[in-house]
Amino acid sequence: MYPKRFIQLFIIFFVTIFISLAIVDLFHVREFWLQGILVTIVGYIILIIPLTALTILKQRKKFSGQTNNNRDDIFNKTLSKLENVFVLATKASDGKLTASIVTFKQSTVNENVFYIVTSSNSERTANIAQNGVAALTTWYDKQTGARLSSKNVSAAVVADDQVATMLQEHPEIKALGEDFSNHVIIQLTCQSVLIESFRDQPVAVSF
Repeated sequence: MYPKRFIQLFIIFFVTIFISLAIVDLFHVREFWLQGILVTIVGYIILIIPLTALTILKQRKKFSGQTNNNRDDIFNKTLSKLENVFVLATKASDGKLTASIVTFKQSTVNENVFYIVTSSNSERTANIAQNGVAALTTWYDKQTGARLSSKNVSAAVVADDQVATMLQEHPEIKALGEDFSNHVIIQLTCQSVLIESFRDQPVAVSF
């Protein structure tokens, strides 16, 4: 951090000297006191603008990082208080909506990815296989009324031989059952979620 800032300041100072001398020579300033005033003014302007810009960029980066961390904290904190059950809505090719209550397991790799295990011939499986989208919402927390919901969910069906591979790569899914025969794994990836509660303003989190 400090070496980087030192190099930045040295480059700015080096450029400032040459620009100041060039301006003094351009206007043919020979009086020593005028040279001092002109170099001071030019140097001040050249130094202040880059330093101010660097400071603003640093603060923006810091604020952006804090905002993202805060939103991630809100998401994980809210999710930890909720039951691992949500209402999953899917849509058939004819536009018919189907909603069902399912048990989910959050991925240990990507926090916005969830898995459910369902029958291979269920209606939700057919709907997701057709259009690859879904919507979901959790239950309300009894104390705070907090819940998560998302209408922007990408869904994929993992079936047949891919099930064993998925279970090996993501063993946390095994918590959803013991017998995976005649079942598929549905992977739900939330692009964004809305966090609501009785006490706080809604917060939208994008991934």
